[in-house]
Amino acid sequence: MIGKIFPKSAGSFKNRIRYIFGCTKHDHEISGIRTISFNTMSKDPLPGVLQGNEADLSEMIREFDQVETLRRFAIDSDKPIKPVFHAMLSLRPGESLTTPQWRSAVEEYMTDLGFDETNQYVAVMHQDKDHQHVHIVANRIRLNDDFSMVKDSNERSVSLESVSGIEDRFNLSKAPKPKDTWGVSITHAELQASIRDNDLPLKHKMIAKIAGAIEATNAVDGDMFTFTRLLRRQKVYINLTLNDEGQPKGISFEFGGKHISGRQLKRSRLTWHKLTTQEGIHYDPETIHQLQDEIARRDNEEQERARIYYYEFIAVNGRRRKPVYVRFTAKDYEVQKLIQEILELLDVIFDALFKPKECRLKRNYIEFIPGTPFNVPDEYELTP
Repeated sequence: MIGKIFPKSAGSFKNRIRYIFGCTKHDHEISGIRTISFNTMSKDPLPGVLQGNEADLSEMIREFDQVETLRRFAIDSDKPIKPVFHAMLSLRPGESLTTPQWRSAVEEYMTDLGFDETNQYVAVMHQDKDHQHVHIVANRIRLNDDFSMVKDSNERSVSLESVSGIEDRFNLSKAPKPKDTWGVSITHAELQASIRDNDLPLKHKMIAKIAGAIEATNAVDGDMFTFTRLLRRQKVYINLTLNDEGQPKGISFEFGGKHISGRQLKRSRLTWHKLTTQEGIHYDPETIHQLQDEIARRDNEEQERARIYYYEFIAVNGRRRKPVYVRFTAKDYEVQKLIQEILELLDVIFDALFKPKECRLKRNYIEFIPGTPFNVPDEYELTP
């Protein structure tokens, strides 16, 4: 199970409540909606919504919105507040809970986050293709004498602990731990993709690789050169943006053909400034040209892997023969190994059939780079 808390908001509950009951556009397909639980005076609006009638839905929205008005008059305060709470609990594909199980899970989750019976809430399940997820909309304002509000300090860590307990209770798949994403929040679209593919989003894979490179660099008291090499081993490449003095002012990372700036990945840790100050990656401004050369090595290495090579075979028996060519690339290690074994075998065969002085196997090594002419002569002048 994955738990996500959306940004809180001020004002009306209208947009959130209409969203969870399927009245507004979604970024994912909904094959079914089911009301799990609610504690308002108004009745379940879903039957009416399914028939195209939003009267009961409007009544529920009014009931939610009235609480803030009552609080404002009761405590005479103009302090800005954000009473609209929205969270989601998502199961892995193939997992499911019954309505009573979902109701119990929602109650446990809300209690862990500090909500009680005086807080209005409604929970609705969406069946999204092959997995279930429940949206919870709640009012952070309590309907008590002082209209106190549910605190949100440490709510994300509390949410993780609560979800873990629910997973254990219902024997559900465990969600990725914060260390796997380096503390970066996941968008709703990324969350859905993560659940569908049973894998971390690309951005979080990048962060995991970069975080590992930072730790490894610090472990050996390394510098930006060390950091660059460690990233390259993981197929993560960096690109620098220079200021007017020719010094780095920004950094971006590339993985799997995707480029993301350090600021977008995690602005509190992965910008150039944070890497060289907060994260302890040493950098000497005098080495900028050498560093750029180190970064550019990525292109050279990829060009090397793209080169095409040929083994040339010439059998000599007192006459000129056309050579035979075997094509391979630099990364075809197994092919090279096989060729070597064939060469050894041919040496044995020729030594057995002919006198060594009269016949020998001549091997030439020819390199061909795509885009350049490759002309093989029809005949070779043999060396006696």
